[in-house]
Amino acid sequence: MDTPVVLSRRASGFTLVEVMVALLIMAILAALAFRGVDALVRSKDTALASTDRTLRLNTGMSQFDYDIAQVVDSKVLPQALMWDGATLRFARRTPAGIQLVVWTLQSRRWQRWASGSFTHMGDLTDAWMRTQQWDSISASAITVLDNVDTFDFIVCNPGGLAVHGCSWNNAGSTRGAPAAAPPPTAPGTPPAAAPVAIPPTGVRITLKLPEGELMRERELPQ
Repeated sequence: MDTPVVLSRRASGFTLVEVMVALLIMAILAALAFRGVDALVRSKDTALASTDRTLRLNTGMSQFDYDIAQVVDSKVLPQALMWDGATLRFARRTPAGIQLVVWTLQSRRWQRWASGSFTHMGDLTDAWMRTQQWDSISASAITVLDNVDTFDFIVCNPGGLAVHGCSWNNAGSTRGAPAAAPPPTAPGTPPAAAPVAIPPTGVRITLKLPEGELMRERELPQ
């Protein structure tokens, strides 16, 4: 009779090396998964920031359009549209009277400031004088958009060299400003006819942003 052979079996389980290899593979997969999730979060944050900036820009442009649509020549301010290369000032109609509005670029921030509504022209003049010192009104200004490189403003003068019916000029230049008074004449000489000031018919603003240049043109109210 044959003697039964007893087969020895190795105890079931993993060796230490196998466990370490498995843990290493799991750590690599976890790191890859984290990087993927982090990329998704960053992409979402970037998209939200871009959307928020676009909404702020559209809101600012809509507000500027509305302000321009209500421009009025108060006859007490130096000009209906006052531009000094960085700041635009003008008066606009409101249901309660006349309001002074300021659009300016300060420290790469495109900002808007508006006074109260006045019914006395002296109050409007006082507000205009206050705006000559930005520090005195900056606390109540609203930042419409940040990270703006340049803010330019020009007006359309129909009396200039017409290009599609319009000659675009700097609002602070002689062609963008009201006509000057006629020179004095000698005694007994009939006075010269005063030059006719042709008010601008439209405005154009240009914003230079990191994303590119944005231009907006609007017709002034008659």
